[in-house]
Amino acid sequence: MGKTMLTGLAISALSLGFNPAIAQTSSDLSYSYIEGGLSVADIDVGFVSETEAGFNLRASVDLAQGVYAHGSWDRWEVDFGAFDADTDLYKIGLGYRFNLQPNTDLFVEGSYAAIEVGSVDDDGFRGDIGLRHGFSERIEGRLFGGYQGDGDDGDAVVGADLLLKFQRNIGISVGVESFEFDFNIFRANLRLSF
Repeated sequence: MGKTMLTGLAISALSLGFNPAIAQTSSDLSYSYIEGGLSVADIDVGFVSETEAGFNLRASVDLAQGVYAHGSWDRWEVDFGAFDADTDLYKIGLGYRFNLQPNTDLFVEGSYAAIEVGSVDDDGFRGDIGLRHGFSERIEGRLFGGYQGDGDDGDAVVGADLLLKFQRNIGISVGVESFEFDFNIFRANLRLSF
């Protein structure tokens, strides 16, 4: 049921968002940035219950008329008892945003997403829908929910980010992302917007 409701919301948002009269074409919210920093994975899946520190890189580029490209990569070395494995989580895709009111955007994203644990690769599609709001010139927030799956199996995803700007184009981003509360990711990044 949750997957059906999320799909319906995404289709509604897309149909509204592709209306040129409603589309966001300029905003104080920058969709062109690059950021990187600390990524902490809190994993409680099956026989693995670990907290591992690693790194992450995230980027977005505003293309035109509300469309943007985005990507992210997180990496940790996870201890599986008898062995350690490099674990990568990444996604790359397109998003669309439209303005609900000044400094508030609704966004939808479709992405190719994957998690690789050693030589095991689980890839598929990810869809997200969320809100982004500029509370002031120096503070922005973002809430989102989504679904990531490979066609046979998948997980609901929820998350939130907060951006604190030192200057118009430099700030610190902190956030959390959870895959059904079994796999949680906490990030603290330095962001450069352009």
